Amino acid sequence: MFATWSHFRVTVTAALFVGVSITLRADEVARDSQATGNDEPAVEVEFVQDGRTRDIEGRVVIEARDGGILLEGEDGMLWTIEGQQIRGRKKLDSPFQPLTSEQLAEKMIAELPAGFRVHTTPHYVVCYNTSRTYATWTSSLLERLYKAFTNYWEKQGLEIREPEFPLPVMVFASRQMYDAASREDLPEGTGNIVGFYSLRTNCINMFDLTGAEAVRDAASSRSAGMRRGSIRELNQMLSQPAAIPLVATIVHEATHQIAINCGLASRYADIPHWQSEGMADNFEAPDLASTRGWRGIGRVNYPRLDRFQRNLPNWNNKTLERLISGDDRLRDPQTAVDAYADAWALNYYLIKFKSQEYADYLKTLSEKRPLIHDEPETRSEEFREHFGDLGKLEQDFLKQMSRVK
Repeated sequence: MFATWSHFRVTVTAALFVGVSITLRADEVARDSQATGNDEPAVEVEFVQDGRTRDIEGRVVIEARDGGILLEGEDGMLWTIEGQQIRGRKKLDSPFQPLTSEQLAEKMIAELPAGFRVHTTPHYVVCYNTSRTYATWTSSLLERLYKAFTNYWEKQGLEIREPEFPLPVMVFASRQMYDAASREDLPEGTGNIVGFYSLRTNCINMFDLTGAEAVRDAASSRSAGMRRGSIRELNQMLSQPAAIPLVATIVHEATHQIAINCGLASRYADIPHWQSEGMADNFEAPDLASTRGWRGIGRVNYPRLDRFQRNLPNWNNKTLERLISGDDRLRDPQTAVDAYADAWALNYYLIKFKSQEYADYLKTLSEKRPLIHDEPETRSEEFREHFGDLGKLEQDFLKQMSRVK
C-alpha cells in the first residue's frame, strides 16, 4: 500500500513539469510585474497556440527580451506565449482584477458539460458532478488544511498573504471522467494519480474517492446502519486503511496550492523539488472524525522514514549535494521513491532542528520569479547561506534521523 502511495506522488511530479518548456536566465527578462508593481493596467492579448486563436484579458507576469510573455488570466490561469505567437496586445483602461468567487464559479460551469454544480467556501470554489455531500466534505477538509497551514507558518514568523484568487477545485463523479478531463495537463493519462494540483490552471483536480474500488470494498461491511451518503458515512469510508493514502495525496496536492497562493512560492518558479515536495509531506491527513483541527502537521511519515533509514547504507558524501542542487532524482521514476524519502527526511530535520533557518530559507524561495532558471551552483550557495557548512549539517542530519522512531 505504501509503495503505491509513494507512486501517486512520484508520477504527478514527473508529469506536471513536462509541459513548461520556456525557461529564462535573469538577463533575458525584459520586464517583471513584481518589480514594476501589480497595479498596472490589465492587458488584452490575442495569440495563436495549437492552431487556435485566443483572446485573453490578464496581466503580464514576465516578459522576455525576445517578446515572449507569461500571461496570467483573470481566472488565475497561466499562459506561456512565445513572441511569434502574439497577434495583438493592448492595455486596458482598468487595472488587473481577479475574478470573484461568483465570477470564477460562473466561468468554470460555463466551460463544463451539463450536470456540474458549485459549492463555495471562504477560500474555495468547488465544481462537482458527484454528490453535494462529497463536495461539502471536500471543501471542509481543504478549509481545515488551509487554516492549519497558514496558522503554522505564521507562528514560524512567515508573512502569509490572503490568496489573490479564489482557489478552484474540480471533483468528478468517476475516475473515467477525471481522466478524460485531465489530458491537457497529463497527456498520457492520470494512471495511478488520484488527484493533482495544476500549476497552469491553479486548480486541484480529483475524483470522488468513495467510488474507488478499494475504498468501497473495505467500507461495505462497516457502513451498516449509517444513512447512505451522510458525512458520517463518508468519514467512515475515507478513514479506512485503503483510503488513507488516497486522502493523503489530495492533502499533499492541496498543500502545494495553498503554499503558492499564500505567497510561499510562485508558480513556474524554480523552487527545489526536495523542499516543495518534502514540505508537503509534513501535512498528513487528519483524523477525519475529529472536528478539533488538523493534527497531522510535523508527524513522522513512517513510510518515508522506513525507506530513508533502510537506504542509509547507500548514503555517500554526494547524496545531499545532489539532492539540494538538482531535481533529477525526484523526477526520474527509477530513483524518485528513494529521493522523496530523502526529501521528506531533510525537511523534517530542518523544520524540527533548524526552524528559524528554514523559515528564512522559505522567504528566499518565495522571492524567486517564474520561469527564471537557477544553476545547481546557485541552489547550493543559497542552501549554504542559510544552513551553513554542508558537511557539519549532513553529519548531524544523519545522526538525528537515524534516531527517529
